[in-house]
Amino acid sequence: MWSEWPEDATHDRLIGPWYFYQRKGGHRTSTDDVLAAWLASKICEAQPPETYIDIGCGIGSVLLMTAHRLRPRHSHGVEAQAQSATMALRSVRELPEDAPPISIHHGDLRDPSLVLPKADLITGSPPYFPLGAGVLSPDPQRVACRFETRGGVEAYCEAAARLLKPEGDFCIVFIAKEIPRMEAAARAAGLHERVRSVWKTRSDNDEAFLSVHAYCLQTAAAASTPTEYWEGSVRDAEGRHTPEYRDLRVFMGWETETPPR
Repeated sequence: MWSEWPEDATHDRLIGPWYFYQRKGGHRTSTDDVLAAWLASKICEAQPPETYIDIGCGIGSVLLMTAHRLRPRHSHGVEAQAQSATMALRSVRELPEDAPPISIHHGDLRDPSLVLPKADLITGSPPYFPLGAGVLSPDPQRVACRFETRGGVEAYCEAAARLLKPEGDFCIVFIAKEIPRMEAAARAAGLHERVRSVWKTRSDNDEAFLSVHAYCLQTAAAASTPTEYWEGSVRDAEGRHTPEYRDLRVFMGWETETPPR
């Protein structure tokens, strides 16, 4: 282990029979993580990856949800913050015996000397806010998950481009109002956008809150392929899960059948 165990850790069901650790007063899994794991699983459903990496994996929620759905032959999580890496590692060690192999690496995704294999699939859920954009929490784990203490979306795109196999896919979640920044970061890293899925928190909201993007390496063939645009809402105007979000939950394995519409 890389850090002392937090006293406020809870052991919660994540998906299927898989449980993971998260802190009551620290970073906890969210809809952002669900959407990142869903898009990665959706685009790779027909051909699950041999090797999968979640960069900046935090407590491991995206990593575990994606690995549970796709069952890659090798899965790797990279996390720089010692406490989150320790929690992710313990979650992995306590998975059921039939879980596919998953490794946790304590390291900085920006470090080119970090030893990792090339991947067919990479996911990322970077912090959304530059330092100075808000009040910092006194809790270091919460700070690192919200603010760019070790680089932002640009660093994630650079790391993904470095680690992707030629035909690999990179899925990343970001805030919708910063899509121009996401686009610029991807272009600078040499990535081509395959899919963009934009989500409202409620169907009656005027603007989307989250965007999830699937990228591949920029090639002549990729450049000639148009981006697919998908839209959805998590909840309807009455606060209930929308049909598209319930379908997502069925696809990922949280629900066994699609509820009647």
